[in-house]
Order: sequence, then C-alpha cells, then structure tokens
Amino acid sequence: MALFGPCEQRTLTARVVYAFIYTVLIVGSVTMIYPFLLMLGASITTDTDFDDWRVIPAYLRDDTALFRKWMNDRYGADFNLARRIHRLDITSFRFLEQIPDYHVSDPKVVQRVEDWLACLRTLPDEWVKAHFIDDKRTRLTNQRYARWLIERFHNDIDAFNRQYDTSYTSFTEVAPFEYDLTHKSRKETAPLRQLYLEFRRTLPAHDLMAILATDAFLSWVERHIGGVEELNALLGARYQSLNDVLFPSERPADPRWRALWDRYVRERFPLLFVRVEGNWDAQWQQFLRERHPQRPYLAQSRYPATLPQDDLYFADWVLFTDTVVPAEAKRLVTVEGLWRDWLRKKYGTLQAVNAAHGTHWQKWEEVYPPRAETDVLTFWRNKDEIRREFLTRNYRLVLDYILFHGRALWNTFVLVLMTVLGHLTVQPLAAYGLSRFNLPYAHKILLFLLATMAFPAEVAMIPNFLLIKELGLLNTYWALVLPGLASGMGIFLLKGYFDSLPQELYEAAMLDGAGELRMFWNITVPLSMPILAVIALSAFTSAYGGFMWAFLVVQKPEMWTMMVFLWQLGRDSYPWVWMASLVIAALPTLLVFIFAQKIILRGIIVPTMK
Repeated sequence: MALFGPCEQRTLTARVVYAFIYTVLIVGSVTMIYPFLLMLGASITTDTDFDDWRVIPAYLRDDTALFRKWMNDRYGADFNLARRIHRLDITSFRFLEQIPDYHVSDPKVVQRVEDWLACLRTLPDEWVKAHFIDDKRTRLTNQRYARWLIERFHNDIDAFNRQYDTSYTSFTEVAPFEYDLTHKSRKETAPLRQLYLEFRRTLPAHDLMAILATDAFLSWVERHIGGVEELNALLGARYQSLNDVLFPSERPADPRWRALWDRYVRERFPLLFVRVEGNWDAQWQQFLRERHPQRPYLAQSRYPATLPQDDLYFADWVLFTDTVVPAEAKRLVTVEGLWRDWLRKKYGTLQAVNAAHGTHWQKWEEVYPPRAETDVLTFWRNKDEIRREFLTRNYRLVLDYILFHGRALWNTFVLVLMTVLGHLTVQPLAAYGLSRFNLPYAHKILLFLLATMAFPAEVAMIPNFLLIKELGLLNTYWALVLPGLASGMGIFLLKGYFDSLPQELYEAAMLDGAGELRMFWNITVPLSMPILAVIALSAFTSAYGGFMWAFLVVQKPEMWTMMVFLWQLGRDSYPWVWMASLVIAALPTLLVFIFAQKIILRGIIVPTMK
C-alpha cells in the first residue's frame, strides 16, 4: 500500500518524506557496501600500502606508488641496502616521493645495465641471492619456487618428502634455500640447496641480487666503528657519507686503511673467498704438530690455498689463516673485483669502458656495479607486469594454498552437499508430519524445538564432541554433518508455511488415492520451493562458513575444511593475504544467493513470517 495517494504524491510533504526514505536507503546501502569495498581494496595491497585503506589502491594509477611498492617488495628486510644503493635519506619506502632519475633511457646506461646483468650470471652462487623472498613465503620468488616444485614433482609432495627426507604437507611450505655468508661459512652442498639453485638459474638476471663486499664492510663499520665521522677520524679521510666508501678488493697502501682492511678480513670477510698465495706448508705442518701432538699423521698434509670443505682440517685452517698467514698473502674474491675483471675481458681498457657506458672512471678501483640503474630500468621495462602481479598476487597465493594444500575443497564440497541434502530431507519431513497430522502435542514439540535456540552453539559443543567421540566418528564426514542435521528454527518455519497451503489440494489428492509421500513430493515440495530455498541457503552458509566445529572434531589436516585452512593461512601469513582469503571465501555464498535470488526473495514474504 502506498504511503500517499496519487494526488498527495505531488505535495511538498510527500516529496520530503520520499526524499528522506531514499536518502536513508542510499546511506544504508553505502554503509553495507563500503566496508566490503575496503576489504576488496586491502586484498590487493602489501605492507607498503595496506594501512592506507583505500577502495582503489594508489599503485593502480600512480607509477610512483607502484615503484615504492615494488622496491619494498624487491628488497624486503634489506631496506638499509636499498637505501645505500639509491642514496636515500628516508626511513621507509612509504616516504619515497619520486622515482629516481638515472637517465635509463640513455643507450649507454642501458648498455651498462645489460653488461652488469650478463656478469651477474657468471658470479659464484654464494655471492648471489634472489630478490622477492620473505619468511612467510608470500613474495614472487617464493610463489615461483612453489609452482616450479609442483611441476617438477607432478604435485606429489610425498615423492618430494621421500627423496629429500622431509615432512612437508605442501609445496607452498618449502622455502628458498638462501643463507647469509659469515666469516666461517662453507660452500653449502645440501640436496635442497642444489635443488633451489637449479630453480634460481631459471629466474631472470634482474631478479638476482649480488652481495657486494662493500655492503658487508659498511655494515661491519656501522656496528664496530660508527658513522662517517668516526670512520673519517680513523682513516684521516673526508667522506661525506658512508655511501661514498668503497671496500678495496686488494690490500691498500695507506697504513691506516691497511690496518682497517686487515682487521675486517681477519674478523668478518668470508674465508670461502680468500685465496692464500705462497707456500705455507712448513708453517702449516708445524702448526698442526703443536695443536695435535697426539695425531702426528695430520702434520703430513699440505696447506690448502682455499677453505677446506671437510671437517678434518676446517677448524685448524680457519685458525691458521686468521692468526698465522699475513694479510699481504691473502687475495680476496669479491663481486666488485669480478665485475672489473669481466669488463677488462670484454673492453680491454678503462677508456673503452667509459666510452661504452658513458662513465668517467679515473681508475679501475672506482668501477662499481650499476645496481641503482638496474633497479629503475627493470621497473620501467616491466611496469605493467609488476602492476598485474601485485593485483593478483594475494589471490594466487590463497588459491594455491587451497588447491594444493590437503583436500580442503573436496572436504568442503562433501560437507556442504551432505548438510544441504540432510536439511532438505529431515526438516521438511518433520515439519510435514507436525502440520498434516494435527498432533495434540504438536505445540509442545515446537516449543521444545524453539527452546534449543535459546542456548548458544558453544554450549552444545562439549556434549556433542563427547557423543561423536563415543560413537567413534571423529575425523569423519559424519562428525561434521550429524550434529547439525536438524534445526528447530527451520522446522518451525516450514510447519508454519505448510499450514498455510490450501487443504483442498490434499483432500483432492486423497480422493484420487494418493499417499502421504506422494502428496508430500507432488504437492508440498513444489509449492514450498521459496521456503526450501531459504532453508537450503541457511544450511549452505552454516556448513560452508563453519569453522569451530570443524576445527574441533577433525584434527587430521587431510580432513580439514576450507575455513580451517584459511584460518591457518591467516595465522601464518599477513593481513592483506587474509583479506584476499576472506573475499574468496565470500564468493561462493554470494554466487549461490545470486543464482537463487528470485526463489529466495519469494520465500522471504511467506505469510507465516508475520
């Protein structure tokens, strides 16, 4: 019935009332939709922009925002390294106001970067790491590695575990085998390391990060000496900042620099890349005789020029090299030195290098890898791909987790199917019996059914769990389905709806000789499709979204439903990944409602709902 008649609708009062009603409806719809849009926007963010809480993240339309996001993702926890490479005076990439301009459109700068990337492929494995790695395995390289393993082992995690003596439940749990070099690090030869190196060689060169000796040296300086002022005082130098300092690959001639160089090589530089020149066999054998007088056979060995891999001589070699071998006999293998050697081999002279790269190096010791230019050029070359990757990353991570982590999808499908079928069988039959047979105690049964709604579901969890345990049904589909097969509210609604159906139809069917089951199937069910759709939707949402009961009665991971797996993912991952999982989890319910909305909306206006 209209609020105003045809003539009254043109009055000012009617228009004000209608305007108020529509305003309230619009505000109500916005307050319902806006939080969902915020969640949708947050689901395509990372730690750089998650706290912005925008419906449309800035990186989708702003290249600077995209660069901030990409750089933070590229370097991860190595922000200080990125700040040193790009000479940034900020505390986070969130405060980066513009993309650095290194003239990357200049052909000579491009040539410089291409040469560096070619050299990067020739560096020792220990001097290289991969970008885009984090501990919770959400970044690009982690996801690439998981997919590579899935393809390599045909998604058979058991075969992988047997071959490498591990106990992973999914390939998404296998982390890239990277490690930090220390003074006493040896070459890692573990099978998982070799497998990871095989994968890493498939990555593009611009996704690899060289570990420069200068970076490790400056980190050591900051910890043991201080800032640039303390270093200048120690060396008698005039550096403007630590970013101006280059670690010499060869022992310096300046006495103060030489003392600092000797100390660093003795305390921190990886011995794996120290090469000892000269013959030190006599001193080595004498050292072993004094150190191991009870094992004279050890003193018969020759001194290895490089770090031994076996445990027999490792500790002795480290101590001898650090304390006996003089610094002038040590030659360091550094990335900076290998880069200069690579350029010498290709161009011959420093003048040729300057001509090809557009640089102005005065001596070979100044030549430095173009890491900053590589970052910016890589970004501009792959900008669209980077944006698409950020747009879909969290969703691909969640889908990979669901599809390749146990049997979450199958378990959820079986649970939902059995629950919906159970609700559409038990509740209509119970309501039909109460409605058709006019039992004198029907109202008492309804009161009992409605009384069950007075207690929270958590109250019944313990007795239900004990009952399921006594029946031996834990870790089965029956444990998930049986406690929720009947619903007092559902039976109450169905009885009221069945009471409103015309009794003449049943009388005519009885005259034709129809039995109760035929009348139920041919009369009651077709006329009750709206309310049955509401019951089915309620059963679907309760089974699909149920977490606590599923988490309680099925402890085995192979029986976990999707909600349990998504809870575990949210616990072990980041908030933005959790947002993506919530969006994915909401889609099935939304699709079911859209598919059956006409039937459901008809069911909402049943007479018994008054």
